[in-house]
Amino acid sequence: MSRLDLLIYAHDGRGLGHASRSVAIGLAVRRLFPELKVLFLCGARQSADLIGEGGLDWIKLPAYQTRVVGGVSKGCDGESNFSDRELGVIRSGIIRDLVVRLNPRCVLSDHMPQGKHRELMPALEACGSAGSTHWILGMRGVIGDVAGVWSSSTVSAFRRFYKDILWYGDRTVLGESIPDGIERHFGRKPTVTGYVSRLAEWRHTTSDASMAPASLAATVSVPWIGEHTLSFLNALAGAIERIGPSLGKWHLYIGRPKDRLLGQEAEEGFRRLAYCRLFEPGAGYFNSLTQSRIAIIYGGYNSLTDLLHTGLSGLVVLRNMADLEQQEHLERLTHLFPERLPAMNEEDCRAANLEKVLRRQLQSVRHDYGGIQLDGAEIAAQCIHRAISDQCDRFS
Repeated sequence: MSRLDLLIYAHDGRGLGHASRSVAIGLAVRRLFPELKVLFLCGARQSADLIGEGGLDWIKLPAYQTRVVGGVSKGCDGESNFSDRELGVIRSGIIRDLVVRLNPRCVLSDHMPQGKHRELMPALEACGSAGSTHWILGMRGVIGDVAGVWSSSTVSAFRRFYKDILWYGDRTVLGESIPDGIERHFGRKPTVTGYVSRLAEWRHTTSDASMAPASLAATVSVPWIGEHTLSFLNALAGAIERIGPSLGKWHLYIGRPKDRLLGQEAEEGFRRLAYCRLFEPGAGYFNSLTQSRIAIIYGGYNSLTDLLHTGLSGLVVLRNMADLEQQEHLERLTHLFPERLPAMNEEDCRAANLEKVLRRQLQSVRHDYGGIQLDGAEIAAQCIHRAISDQCDRFS
């Protein structure tokens, strides 16, 4: 049997950041190098929607679930009703078996060298440190205080098994301190790709990807329900009701929690407004975004990159998470674009102050965020292709 050229791994459990970024790179590889055999591996059920019409095949793992307590993620039973601990054991075995059977020339892992709950370790051990698989670690622009990235065991695993690091950031925005810190920590200089934009890759895969005239007032993205999200959504519903329908419809993409009653409560305030439409996160989000005056997003890497790519202004909502990744990233962006990316803490949002900010932002026009590198998926794809070509030469 011929070998798999590229396996892309992204862990899951809460939002779609790791999956979205990884899918974008997978789509870029398939678009630029269509002869390669590529598979994406993840537990997020929305992966098919993220891939859309792109030619990227994928394997679904049983998904993790998490809840946030005091700004810290805690594992809980998954949709399969296996515990978080059991899922780690099950998934690690599946991943190892896949890697042994498919014998990939290259594996790209997003964010954590050992994977979530160290679930990549059996596969890494099976390949061996001198094996014929080229392991690459991909890291988002601002990493945050994440134990699974900065621990001594993580460094040890990286130095034993990994050959390269891709940093999905832009020095223009984020400076030199982050790539320098990665190099000091892992002992390997990262390749700087620029921002990986899932929206940029999506626009290569669909026939209806142009920026249309703004027929929608706004697109709202709430990928998952956290500790203070219901309070924010109630305030947002009040603000939208005050603003009214005159500027167009509002499209809201709200992640469905495992608790259905909680999901109904999250959507309740919008269902009584005829000019609001509710969707689950998926490919339709991109269409809505390209037709909107503004966007209301949480401050994750991928959502911020969507705004940078479209040129939209908006409102960025921040969660009080312990790793402070979103706060640090947004601080650096707003230093460059202070008027276009105002931010509010989730727990501080009230209908009156949201209305004031949104009315101001709704008067803005699309304007290019000049000078930011947004072709990171293509650059990453080219780096991966070189690694695969090298493996073909060495182990032909």
